[in-house]
Amino acid sequence: MTTAPVRPIRPAADPFVHPTLLPEVAVTDVKAEFLVITPAVAKDMLRRNTRNRNVRAARVNGWARIMTAGLWHNNGEAIKVAIDGTILDGQHRLHAVVKSGVTITTLVVSNLPPETQSTMDGGAKRNPGDVFTLRDEQNATMLGSVARKVWLWEQGDKRFSAKEAPTTPELYTLVDNNPGLRRSADIAVRVYHNFRYIPPSIVGAAHHLCSRIAADEAAWFYEALGTGAELSLRHPILTLRKRVMTDKDSQKAVTDGLHMAQVLTAWNALRAGKTALAVIKVPTEADGKVHQVIEPK
Repeated sequence: MTTAPVRPIRPAADPFVHPTLLPEVAVTDVKAEFLVITPAVAKDMLRRNTRNRNVRAARVNGWARIMTAGLWHNNGEAIKVAIDGTILDGQHRLHAVVKSGVTITTLVVSNLPPETQSTMDGGAKRNPGDVFTLRDEQNATMLGSVARKVWLWEQGDKRFSAKEAPTTPELYTLVDNNPGLRRSADIAVRVYHNFRYIPPSIVGAAHHLCSRIAADEAAWFYEALGTGAELSLRHPILTLRKRVMTDKDSQKAVTDGLHMAQVLTAWNALRAGKTALAVIKVPTEADGKVHQVIEPK
């Protein structure tokens, strides 16, 4: 092993006293190479995953979906291994390889001192808005939020409990396959500019769902939702506006799922030919504990 230099880890209080010294592993001892990781190899590496944080199932599932869909790409992020073979960083990717049964090629950095683990994963994670900004998308932050809501809806999470979260490649794919989401994000921004009583990501996601059924009707519905102009007494949109304003002014806690159900209740009423609606009432499930999921019609 190459003789390691030493570095001070804290200055001495007395200038005539030597500082505390800590051996430092030489750069030449650290190995970095691209390796083929099969499920069997990943399983073997995970046997030495003895000093890591708890595994997060949602993150493993996300990576596994990416690998299964063929969306895995080398991005320079490494699986990091200590001198003694323990996994310092990358356990979720290794678990995903096992779960998906997919073989990947990835950078592996080994022979690292165990204490370097304390400095890993310290950077801020990119949110959906960040990743769409990098693609020069208009309304990038809103597009990321709307796409995330639509992804959850399409996964069957129609109350937006977010037990699973979309990965960046999944959001890219969703928007590329549904370019109308860009229009929905624009609508969400416009509505929120005039009417700040419904989360804009809900407005955008609802617009996307409704526009797939009747694009022209959806355009009119959400413009009227934002302005409230020229609506007759008890018009479903006006009744919706009053409902959400009352809830917010009274500081009532309303979940994103319930907001979506309220918006789609008004939409469905209009689609059914009702020009007057006394209240926006979302039915509850049989046990009466949660609201029913409303599908757009």
